[in-house]
Amino acid sequence: MKRKMAALLLSSILAASLLGGCGGTSSEPAADDQASVPSEEPVQAGKEEMPAETQEDGETTQATGEATQLTFWTYVEQHTEFMQDAVTVWNEKHPDEPIALSTETYPVDDMHSKLLITLQSGDGAPDIVDVNVARFSDFMQGDTEVFVPLNDIIEPEKESFLEPVLDIYKYNGNYYGIEYHVGAPIMFYNTEILDQAGVKAEDIVTWDDLHEAGKKVLEATGKPIITFEVNDSWSYYIMAGEKKGDYFDENGNCIINSKENAEVLEFMLSMIEDGTAVTTPGGGFHTEEYYGYMSQGGAASMLECLWYMGRFTDYMPELSGKIQVAAPPVWDENSVYPVFGGTGTSVTTQCEHPDLASRFLAEAKISVEGAEKIWNVLGFDPLRWDIWESDAMKAQNKYTDYFGSDIFDVVLGMKDQFHPSNITASPQFSLANSLVATDIMFRVLNEQSATPQEALDNAAAEIESAQ
Repeated sequence: MKRKMAALLLSSILAASLLGGCGGTSSEPAADDQASVPSEEPVQAGKEEMPAETQEDGETTQATGEATQLTFWTYVEQHTEFMQDAVTVWNEKHPDEPIALSTETYPVDDMHSKLLITLQSGDGAPDIVDVNVARFSDFMQGDTEVFVPLNDIIEPEKESFLEPVLDIYKYNGNYYGIEYHVGAPIMFYNTEILDQAGVKAEDIVTWDDLHEAGKKVLEATGKPIITFEVNDSWSYYIMAGEKKGDYFDENGNCIINSKENAEVLEFMLSMIEDGTAVTTPGGGFHTEEYYGYMSQGGAASMLECLWYMGRFTDYMPELSGKIQVAAPPVWDENSVYPVFGGTGTSVTTQCEHPDLASRFLAEAKISVEGAEKIWNVLGFDPLRWDIWESDAMKAQNKYTDYFGSDIFDVVLGMKDQFHPSNITASPQFSLANSLVATDIMFRVLNEQSATPQEALDNAAAEIESAQ
């Protein structure tokens, strides 16, 4: 186990994670984040937060004469605030077993490296920790558990949660993490640009429809209908996931060079070649260049996850009232909507109070009240889908003010087609995603120095040699 963990540490340091939303794209969680998220800005190197003793909620500190001390590590500053608020709520409800939570926030790569080292050594790990979804498989190798099974808090209400997202953190029949959000893929349409071309978002059902609509938009406005990243993988991974393409199959076998994945790159390249799409300014969706480009009406749409709403509200306020959320186009009647979360929260086996930590985690993230706060405070699509039609999810907030009140009507309409991604199927996922984000997208779409199949075959060979 120790040899495997050491090898994974090296892999984790070298490979960039996919989901910046909740966790960590190269510029952000991704999140998340693999993750960059609305109100989930991963801490950058050199900006490490002080330990939570300096951030504990005042009421919590005063109410905890005999409080149980728990530690929480994260790489997203807003998660610190979210968890401290959850401690306040917990202590009000459970005065007989209060908690004092010490939180430490690190840059995303530093935190995961430190976590691997402490779990390998058997000492120094936190009680509760956020783990980027693209890194989660690093901790699921071998026979030794490093996280506490959470079946007892998940299974009693399992029907209330989206199983495709639950399953991302399932290994050998146990659930080892709880997501902050679903990570539903969403199209964001600039209706002001579409109107100029006489195009309606509702008429765009398939990717071929989007391509044809793009020709109308280009002719009427001179603008592309969409941009594709060349130093990140969000658009590509979502589009490939609709075909059930992935980097690995559910058994961890490398399928990065599959026919489905090559077809997606071919389609993206065809749109770039005729001008209906362009490469994303700044290379990805989490750059100042891109925010400025979109704010000035640079393109008519983008493909991301629902949590990206926070990017619009925080960095593109000029577009308020102009952006329509919609289900992404599909390839055909067999298409699915891939979901991959962004950040899972786990209890480590070094925790001296695993039952208390697990019950606290359940109330914080998957209780009805906790799920409502995940939406109203963090702006995420909560794992608990049975509240999506509740009044709390329709209450006015900065997201409904910006995008309208039908956000979760769109997500509910997609729910039955949600499909899990195989992000945690192989410890080489972060390497695979790094190759896509930093090599394949640039060479195929920007330089056009390799065909899609050539680039994918080269990546498959590199992954196989690393296993």
